[in-house]
Amino acid sequence: MNTSLTHTTRISTARLTAAGVVVAMRPRQWLKNLLVFGAPAAAGMMFQPQALADATLAFIAFTLAASGTYLINDTIDAPADRLHPTKRHRPIAAGILSSRSAVSGGVLLFAASLVPAAVIARPDFTGVLLVYIIMSVSYSLWLKRIAVVDLVVVAAGFGLRAVGGAFAIDVPLSQWFLIVSFFGALFVVAGKRFGEQRSLGADAAKHRQTLSEYADVYTQHVMTLSSGITLVGYGMWAYDHGVLADSWFLASLMFLVMTLLRFALLVHAGESDDPVEIVWKDQPLRVLTLVFLALVVVGIEIS
Repeated sequence: MNTSLTHTTRISTARLTAAGVVVAMRPRQWLKNLLVFGAPAAAGMMFQPQALADATLAFIAFTLAASGTYLINDTIDAPADRLHPTKRHRPIAAGILSSRSAVSGGVLLFAASLVPAAVIARPDFTGVLLVYIIMSVSYSLWLKRIAVVDLVVVAAGFGLRAVGGAFAIDVPLSQWFLIVSFFGALFVVAGKRFGEQRSLGADAAKHRQTLSEYADVYTQHVMTLSSGITLVGYGMWAYDHGVLADSWFLASLMFLVMTLLRFALLVHAGESDDPVEIVWKDQPLRVLTLVFLALVVVGIEIS
């Protein structure tokens, strides 16, 4: 009787731990890894079977690596997360998942991310993936406590996804594509910091140390600066591709502007301090984003 009860308890604990690991991997955040498809789309190779297969493997690799980062980061951030109105429900902060299990799971996910990288068999891609992992862990341990550096490193993480997508299918990188990727990401990251300032108020610095150094006007300035550079970079990318006057490009530019403005509106309205949650919750923003992406892909394929 006691042996059976103990066995049942162990099974329940294992299931709870497994469920906690999955939740801690933040499936909703995997949306960010779709950036690896940016380079194939920009190169007009989105519908080529081999390119699509390699880009999909790159997506899987970055998803595993990012999930490992979340486990490591949440272990380190658990005390601060318990002070956050929503992050306190994360498995590690809530005590559902032990720190030891989280760290072990993170290391295993890092190792697993190298499997699709090995299938792609492009050293440049593997190098980018390793840089992403090292930079992300360094961010969790140290870099996130340095004002400005924390913004740049998170934005660079988005940029590395885009670079990884290019290396996975072996296409040359446009400088304008990199500028759009990085500064577009910086716009989103600054919006996240602004949202955190608004939602956490006086407790903001307890959750994230650098928030004590960012005034509202500063994060708004970063959003304005980065969105402007993103739009200019997009225009220059189109110019280099000879589609500056193309109706598809002009339409996509209009939708890009509306997407950025809609995101900024929602951030300032205090809808959320998580950009991915904003995208999931706001249907108009999802529609604007999808239409923009569709116009870019169709315009490139036609031109």
